[in-house]
Amino acid sequence: MFDVLLGCLAFGLLYIFDFNKVKKIHSLFTGFFAIGVMLLAWSSYWVYASESYLVFQPTSFSFYLFMTLGIVSAGCMFYALFGALPFTKTYVEGNFNEVIDTGVYALCRHPGVWGFFFTYLFLFLATGKLLVLVACIIWTLMDIVHVWVQDVYFFPKTLKGYDQYKQTTPFLWVNRKSFLRFMQSFGK
Repeated sequence: MFDVLLGCLAFGLLYIFDFNKVKKIHSLFTGFFAIGVMLLAWSSYWVYASESYLVFQPTSFSFYLFMTLGIVSAGCMFYALFGALPFTKTYVEGNFNEVIDTGVYALCRHPGVWGFFFTYLFLFLATGKLLVLVACIIWTLMDIVHVWVQDVYFFPKTLKGYDQYKQTTPFLWVNRKSFLRFMQSFGK
């Protein structure tokens, strides 16, 4: 359970990173994003590697199927966070201030949440470990709260045109209009 709590601490570092983008306290805090991501990756490994109670015993077929789906989900999450956004300006310099409303960001304002959730859900289905399920639930809830705070407090202050973006693009749930916008912007 300690590793789940370390993952929760990672979200605290992400909040500090976002808060620093608004208040510009010190450039040192731009590194908190990287530290938070590494801490969450470290916690994820140890949750996966734990000798946790098994909710069910997965077959080797289901292990490989769900691990593959988990890797694909992680790839989707990484693309939403690191591929669809300018990496250096967003995470290293911490000064990216434009709305991206094409590609996966036409679907919803926080598409990385879906990849995050499905990564851990499929990891649970691959392993059957209770601790992975606990991490999936707690960390996904923390991720949703984090993006909600970003949506309400941080992004309207740091991203030009974010209030207009909120009027045209759903928070998390994809709808027909956002899906059509995604299809129209596909490949742009």
